[in-house]
Amino acid sequence: MATLKDIANELNLSVPLISKVLSGKMGTTNCSEEKRLAILAKAKELNYHPNSRARALSLGRSGTIGVFIHSIGLPGSESLYKQLLEGITQQANVEELRLCLSFYETDSQFMQTFSQVAKKEIDGLIVAGVHHPNLQKVYEELEARGTPVVTVFRKGAVSENGVNICCDEFQIGYLPTRHLLEKGCRRIAHIHCLDQRYQGYQKALEEFNITGDPALVFHAQSDLSLEAGKKAVQQWLKDGIEIDGLITESDHQAFGAVSELLQQGKRVPEDVKVFGVDNSPICGLSPVPLSSVNAPMDEMGRQAVKSLLKRINHQDVTSDNFSPSLQLRASS
Repeated sequence: MATLKDIANELNLSVPLISKVLSGKMGTTNCSEEKRLAILAKAKELNYHPNSRARALSLGRSGTIGVFIHSIGLPGSESLYKQLLEGITQQANVEELRLCLSFYETDSQFMQTFSQVAKKEIDGLIVAGVHHPNLQKVYEELEARGTPVVTVFRKGAVSENGVNICCDEFQIGYLPTRHLLEKGCRRIAHIHCLDQRYQGYQKALEEFNITGDPALVFHAQSDLSLEAGKKAVQQWLKDGIEIDGLITESDHQAFGAVSELLQQGKRVPEDVKVFGVDNSPICGLSPVPLSSVNAPMDEMGRQAVKSLLKRINHQDVTSDNFSPSLQLRASS
């Protein structure tokens, strides 16, 4: 990669002059238009790119962003945050940014790492996963001192002016329900944990003029586990409720549901078609490979970095809501 010195040697000019011309900070320096154009042309010819580290230092920045993650999901869902980190890393490399990475589960773990490592070293912060309400004050203090924050939270931005990157929760419930309806299912059950996904499920039924049956909804509270899927199926079969489709809210729930259906003599997908959420590795371990809703975590990671960099550069940024997609396998 060409340097300022390479350009200076080619044109027999001084490095400080080359630097001032390419940075646009000429000040009172005298430089003819002919010489200025020659410098710009030579920089283009040699494919010169300014050193981002030096550029950051000249602006009083570190060239480093913080990435703090409290992972959502059960064991087996780690690939979600692997994909998120891959996207963050890819875009950070493009922007020539360094990362200060930390995983945490409690407020105190966040504060310990943040205080020791990140507080004085970062230009901005990405926080992903589980939202900790008690940390909102920390984000506000950072914003007040000029260190912007971008979140990647399922429920959206945590403040009126916050910038959040997420996947459309309504579509996570709507798309698989719509798919099963198009496949001919009419008695589609749902394991309900998250309201927006439940609303998507209801909307798809409405579009097919199907009145939602409360008996087909198993309220699992916040339980996304394999056991929740088993309990839901056990309850429906115990009550004599016939279903031909099932929309869960996690791959673990779907795995448990498929296992229980098979144990009870039901065929998947012939008798009951099943959908999970997250497109995690557990889909391939299920007795019947699971169809699942896939969030574009890598794209979301790249966008989080782009949005944070814009905020660092004092540009207007809005939250982004990405659309999920369906990964079809044998269970549907």
